[in-house]
Order: sequence, then C-alpha cells, then structure tokens
Amino acid sequence: MKRTNLNFIVVLIAFLDLLGLACTGFIMKYILPPGTGGRGRMLRGGRGAGNVGEQIKDFWSMTRHEWGGIHFYLAVIFAVLMIVHIILHWSWIKAYFKSLLGFSRKTISS
Repeated sequence: MKRTNLNFIVVLIAFLDLLGLACTGFIMKYILPPGTGGRGRMLRGGRGAGNVGEQIKDFWSMTRHEWGGIHFYLAVIFAVLMIVHIILHWSWIKAYFKSLLGFSRKTISS
C-alpha cells in the first residue's frame, strides 16, 4: 500500500473516531451527567422541557457507565492512531525542527 493511501486511511479513521469521542462526551456531559439522579442537565435529558422530573437512567439502552467505556476505548484508538500518524510523518517533523533551529543539509554536511 502506498504511504499516501495509508496516511489518508489513518487520518480518516482518526477523524471519525474523534467525532465518536465528541458524541459520547456530549452524551455523558449533557444527557447522562453524574450526580443528577438520572434527571439530565441543560437539555432536560433529551426528553423535552415538559418532563423535568422524568428519570433518565439510560440512553439508547446504555447506561452512563457503558457510554464511558465506549468513550474510553475510542480515546485509546485515537491515541494509537495519532502515534501512527506521527510515525508516518516523522521525517517531516525532523526536517521542520532542523529548519526551525537553523540547521540545513548544507551546514550539516560541510
């Protein structure tokens, strides 16, 4: 597989993973927040303003703890993808820092 194609696949999966992280984070913060007794916060638990006292213990048949597990594994996958991304761009990173510090190929080889 070409390096360009591999980089595209890694970046695309990382982007989709980051969207998943944002969605699960939103669900855990606003729909199933801790310490509310299942009543939700700000969005009224996603049930509308008329049902303020309604208990929300799960969302899409998953509890806050299960959403937290998904959020954790998405974060681990994202970290691994970022390490792969850095490995794929390592030569560019080295060249950038060399130019930033004032080194060039001419100065090093002379």
